[in-house]
Amino acid sequence: MRDGQQMIARLPNPNAGCAHYTTASEVATMDYVRDRLQIPVPRIISYNTHADTNHVGAEYIIMEKCQGIELSRLWDDLSAQQRIDIVRQLATFSARLSKARFAYYGSLYYAKDIPNASDTRIDETFSVGPTTSRSWFDDRRGEVDIYRGPWRSVEDVLAAVAERERACLDCFSDFPRDHTKLAVIRDCSRILPYIIPKDHACTASILWHNDLHSDNIFVNKSCPTEITGIIDWQSVHLSPAFLHVHHPSLIEYDGPILVNFEKPVLPPGFAELAPDDKNKARALHIAQSIWSLYEIFIQKQAPDLLRVLRYRNTLSCQIMNLVGSTFDDGEAYVQTLLSQLAKQETWEVVIKANGHDPADVPCPLKYSDEDLKKQEDAMSKWEKDVERKARIIGEVGAYTGWDGAVPPEDFDEVSKRLEEAKERFLEIESKSLEEREQWAKAWPF
Repeated sequence: MRDGQQMIARLPNPNAGCAHYTTASEVATMDYVRDRLQIPVPRIISYNTHADTNHVGAEYIIMEKCQGIELSRLWDDLSAQQRIDIVRQLATFSARLSKARFAYYGSLYYAKDIPNASDTRIDETFSVGPTTSRSWFDDRRGEVDIYRGPWRSVEDVLAAVAERERACLDCFSDFPRDHTKLAVIRDCSRILPYIIPKDHACTASILWHNDLHSDNIFVNKSCPTEITGIIDWQSVHLSPAFLHVHHPSLIEYDGPILVNFEKPVLPPGFAELAPDDKNKARALHIAQSIWSLYEIFIQKQAPDLLRVLRYRNTLSCQIMNLVGSTFDDGEAYVQTLLSQLAKQETWEVVIKANGHDPADVPCPLKYSDEDLKKQEDAMSKWEKDVERKARIIGEVGAYTGWDGAVPPEDFDEVSKRLEEAKERFLEIESKSLEEREQWAKAWPF
C-alpha cells in the first residue's frame, strides 16, 4: 500500500468447504483467537463471503501480512535452547486454546453471519454454527445432505459422525459399499454410549489448530525465538477435545515416544557408533527432549490438556476417532479395535473407567471364532495396502504424511517420479496382464 502497509488477499479454493461458512468461520475464529486469547494471528482488514455481492466475483479475506519469516527457513539452524524457547511459546498458545471452552460443538462465527445465531450465541459478537471441519467435506462427504451442527452434547457429535458415514455409503454407488463397513458403523454406534470419557477436560468443546508445522509459524528474523504470527486457520473448528487435540506437527518425529516425562538418553555404546548413526541418535535425542519439554510446559500451564493428550492413546479414543473414516478407508482397523474392546477383561476396564458397573453393562458386541478369523484376514490385507502406499510415497519422496501437498516448484519433478513409481509398482504387483489392468484402474495417485 502507499503507506507501506502490506496485506494478503486470500480466495478459497473450490474444494475448501461449504460456501460462505468456511470463509465466515475462518474470519471469526482468527478474530477470536487474536482478540480474546492473545495469540499472534494476522488482523482481518476486510472480508466478503458472498461471491455474487462483490466485484471480485469470489469470496475473499484481506488480512495483514504476517511480520517476520517462516520458521521453516530457520528451524534447522537454531540452537537447542532457541528451539526450546519456541516450543515454550507454542505450549502457552496450546494452553490458552484448551482453556477457552464453549457450550456447543461446531464452528465459530460472527453472530451476524449465520441464521438462528441467537440459539447458540457465545456473547454479543460470536455464535456457534455448522462445522467447517474437513472431515465433513473430504472425499465427497460435502455432497451429502446431512445435518452438520451445531451440537449440544458429545453423544450428539459422535452419533452424527456415524450417521454421516452411513449416509455416504447410501449415497455413492461408486464408492466401496459392503456389509463390513455398515457392520463396523453399527457396532461402533452400539458401544459409543459406554466409552465416552467422563473427564470434562476430554469432552470440552475447544478450538484447536491442527497444522502447527514450521511453514505456518512466523518468527522475528532478527530474534527467531519470538513468534510473530500463526497462519492457516481455515477449517479450525469446535470439537470435543479428545477428538482433535494433539502435539504440534513441528515437534513430531519418527521414533519411540517418551511418556510420563521420561528423560531421553543416548543409546548404549554411543561413542563407538559410526558417524551417520551418531548423527541419527543425536537427532532423535534432541527430538525426544523437545517433545518431553512441550509436555512439561503443558503440565505446568494446563494439566487438563495433558490428560487429554494421554487419553488420545487409549483404545476407546482410537475407536471414537476412527469411526469417521469408515466410509472411504480403515474399517478393517476399526473392526480390529472393536474386537479388542469386546474381550471381557478389556471391556470391564474401559467401562469401569467411565463410571459403569460391568455387571450392569455387558458388552453388546459378540464375535465368533469365524468372525475373528475373517477380521484377521481383512486386517492383514489392509496392512499390506498401507505398506504399499507407504513404499510408493517413500519412492516418490514427495511428502511425509498423507495430504499430497507438493510445492509448486517441485511439481514437475514429483509428477515424473510418480509415473516412474507407478510403473515399478505395476511390474512388481502384477502377475498377469489382467492383474496389471486392475491395479492400474485402482491406482490412487
